Amino acid sequence: MIPKNKTIPLFHNPLLEKYSRTNALIVIAILAFTALVLFTVSSIKVPLNIMNELIIFILGFLFFTLAEYLIHRFVFHSGEYTNTEKWQFKIHGIHHATPQDKERLALPLPLAVVLSGFFFFIYWIVMGQYSFFFFPGFLFGYASYLLVHYLIHTRRPPRNVFRYLWKHHHVHHHKNDNQAFGVTTPIWDIVFRTMPSPRRNKQP
Repeated sequence: MIPKNKTIPLFHNPLLEKYSRTNALIVIAILAFTALVLFTVSSIKVPLNIMNELIIFILGFLFFTLAEYLIHRFVFHSGEYTNTEKWQFKIHGIHHATPQDKERLALPLPLAVVLSGFFFFIYWIVMGQYSFFFFPGFLFGYASYLLVHYLIHTRRPPRNVFRYLWKHHHVHHHKNDNQAFGVTTPIWDIVFRTMPSPRRNKQP
């Protein structure tokens, strides 16, 4: 059982520790801005009509929600992610140990850039010119996920329909970490049957 501390060091090396922390809002702003610039430039350079461009962008956004679910469930929660000696702890377990640590709510920007570049390369190989619209949608989905996740861990639940996302993520962190893997949407929890039971996980 890992303690719910406010913050704990991830590395003994002070330089590594420093660069393992990040300002999530800066990462979100850079990713969202990059996504919109890429879409705009691609719209000018690539000969597609605007409707098709928007549809592909939206598909990229929706595909990110699936990738978010699959990576969270099958990569971040693979193995002993609560074991501080395992790599899973370093990339995700520490967030469960310190869920209120604002500097652990997003990947460091250099790592986010490398991973984004990897995904773009795959999409470009598979989709060709369509990747120039699919990838910005995917990237905007990533920025949206980071923003929702940041707000869930730093703000009180709102008094509107989005309150459900707070409750859903609360179950994952505090009641059953084998359920409620989706952050931006519960759709994939429904599809893959990892939705929490409303009665069993009802908040007091």
